[in-house]
Amino acid sequence: MTPAKRTHISTSWLVLYPLLVIGALAAVLPFVWTLSTSLKAPAQVFSYPPEWIPNPIEWSNYSKAFDTISGRTFLNSVIFAGSIVILQGLVTTMGGFAFARLRFPFRDQLFLLYLGTMMIPPQVTMIPTFIVVVRLGWIDTYQGLIVPIVAQGAFGTFMFRQFFAKIPNELYESARLDGANPLQLYWKLTLPLSRPVLTAYGVITFLTAWNMYLWPLIVIRTNEKKVVPMAIAELAAGMSQDRGVQMAAVSLSILPILALWIIGQKWFVEGIAMTGMKG
Repeated sequence: MTPAKRTHISTSWLVLYPLLVIGALAAVLPFVWTLSTSLKAPAQVFSYPPEWIPNPIEWSNYSKAFDTISGRTFLNSVIFAGSIVILQGLVTTMGGFAFARLRFPFRDQLFLLYLGTMMIPPQVTMIPTFIVVVRLGWIDTYQGLIVPIVAQGAFGTFMFRQFFAKIPNELYESARLDGANPLQLYWKLTLPLSRPVLTAYGVITFLTAWNMYLWPLIVIRTNEKKVVPMAIAELAAGMSQDRGVQMAAVSLSILPILALWIIGQKWFVEGIAMTGMKG
């Protein structure tokens, strides 16, 4: 490498690093402020200039928040988000495998048509979906909450199709010579090779389902089946002046997502890169 090129690279990093630091701070500061506010008394929340370190620390905000976001509410969100990850994952991996590895008439045209559903705003299909749920008698049930979301997997199908298409054909040809049928190719060959992209998909889908508010609000009628975003909204409506308790509830709701990200971040980044979605 020539000295001029080394100088150019060094200069580029001198510009890039400060920009990355500024971007990281912009992303982290809202979370730090949320955590700080969750430990403040009501009078301290709106103090000026803003105080980043609570004094005194109001631990009682978390006990008040947990009275609203109960263990049952957390369990409902875990069931809701976990079921969507598993069931939608099954549907989208099978769809991605079919579009990537099976040969059938109009395959590519059907794939483009299926991707076109991603352009339809969910508000357009919400009313027809709600009517179907009502006629099936699924209002205020787990199946009414989960099943309509399982069918909304165009992004996952695209993601898996991109990854499955990159698996070497020689592996499939060898498996076929050993007598493997399409189901065995999917279950015993494709999925074991897809752990990074499966993890990336799982994190994205769990995050989306965990934060989902509008559809649960429409379908759920009783406190026994409400999910975390509904509980936070009720808390904000009932205690509009106590921002500390609200931020404590938000902080509690972030913990499962944060834990999931810490555990799966390596495979998440690798999975996104391996799908060819880097841009």
